[in-house]
Amino acid sequence: MEANKCPRCGWPLAELPRNATNSQRVSQGSLDYIRCLCGSWLARVDGVVLGATKSQLGQPQL
Repeated sequence: MEANKCPRCGWPLAELPRNATNSQRVSQGSLDYIRCLCGSWLARVDGVVLGATKSQLGQPQL
């Protein structure tokens, strides 16, 4: 997965609002849960996106 973009819609993660991120320390480093503008939740560990949920907006994905 692209580390700097949402895998569902391609939105750059750096352009998301700061309040869209929830960070936690884990044994592997830093775990971030990020809410994208498309509605997906992204899981990122140490800057690498590991997974994403399906968009809850009901719109087709790009």
